[in-house]
Amino acid sequence: MKFTYRELEVIPSGASSKRKVIFRPIIPIFLISSQKMVGYEALIDSGADHNVFDAGIADILGIRLKAGSKKQITGLAGQNVKGYEHSLGLKIGSYLYKTKIIFSSEIVSNSFGVLGNIGFFDHFSVLLNYKRKVIEIKYVRSD
Repeated sequence: MKFTYRELEVIPSGASSKRKVIFRPIIPIFLISSQKMVGYEALIDSGADHNVFDAGIADILGIRLKAGSKKQITGLAGQNVKGYEHSLGLKIGSYLYKTKIIFSSEIVSNSFGVLGNIGFFDHFSVLLNYKRKVIEIKYVRSD
């Protein structure tokens, strides 16, 4: 599967109000519960241990957040974030598989979901070509 990097316009922090364009490896995905399917966008993040999404997505999917296994994850700046792990379907392109997703109400509600090592990279070979702005994902058969 091939995707292109997502172009985002951001306002740098500080005194400058000049907008800047950045590119990130963001791909469309579907999260599937026993009740609903939701399309969403997710950032491919090799530094993330887990797949993490905003708790509002769990609500949309009909998932009771606190019915999942309680998990604590640590963010980039070392802050601890509480979340709840659930098992559900994840569809990327034509590939659908069951995996674990951590939902948290302690992350920004309008942020992208994160695809991490456990639940994404352990299923796919991923080539990120920033220069060409291309993402190539191939299913890796686990024997």
